[in-house]
Amino acid sequence: MTTTRRARTRSTRRAAASTSARESLPPPVRLTRVRTALQRIANGYYDRDDVRDRLAAAVLSELRKA
Repeated sequence: MTTTRRARTRSTRRAAASTSARESLPPPVRLTRVRTALQRIANGYYDRDDVRDRLAAAVLSELRKA
């Protein structure tokens, strides 16, 4: 038994390429979170020992994921 395959048109090739390109990109940076972090840095929020420990743990976990 033979199967017939649908010919790949330009639009199906483009759709497949854009899907694979999207999967390889990192998630977008949310500018509101960046602004919040910059405000916290300016206010000295991260200069506390407990916050530094949590921040270091969060950064290390993100690095391990990558």
